[in-house]
Amino acid sequence: MRSRAPSDEHYRDILTIPNLITLLRILLVPVFVVCFLRGWFWWATAAFALAGLSDAVDGWLARQLQAESQLGQALDPIADKLLMLSSYIVMAIPSETNLPIPWWLSAVVIGRDVGIVLTAAIIAQVTGFRDFKPSLPGKVSTFCQVALIVVYLIAQVWAVVHPLLPGCVAVVFGMTVYSGLHYIWFVTREVREFRRRTGDSLP
Repeated sequence: MRSRAPSDEHYRDILTIPNLITLLRILLVPVFVVCFLRGWFWWATAAFALAGLSDAVDGWLARQLQAESQLGQALDPIADKLLMLSSYIVMAIPSETNLPIPWWLSAVVIGRDVGIVLTAAIIAQVTGFRDFKPSLPGKVSTFCQVALIVVYLIAQVWAVVHPLLPGCVAVVFGMTVYSGLHYIWFVTREVREFRRRTGDSLP
């Protein structure tokens, strides 16, 4: 049996302006990494800023153009996590051109995100619960993580900003750990409520 060729409408659903902007953000990740590792911190900052701007623009355009799609909803968090995780990996690599952040901070930031994804996948498979909403501490933690990247990039160009880094590192560490623990409690409560509504037996 011959498979039906994708229609023009199918391609229009994929190649929307918001989706193309999201793809651009993904392509900016290796640009940011290369610029950072070569010590081109102004270019790395520009790539990071452009990626952040595209994150705001693609969502706004998707709503304004009524071009929201399942592909866009899947690509957007992937693009965000790729940029965030890549940033915390390269910032922990010592070199002649940069002062690295503590490796354990990168491990905590990456470990929290990986742990949340794995936990969500296991819960969805076992219970059928899929309504995973971001928590307020999680949003604050993400803001702090992004703020540290920005301060770090500026500090590589203007040494006067270096004294701010230890405090930023401490805040990011504290918020990341707290938001991870809070998310466990938050999701556990939501899953229990979900199982109560669906008549499942609670553990």
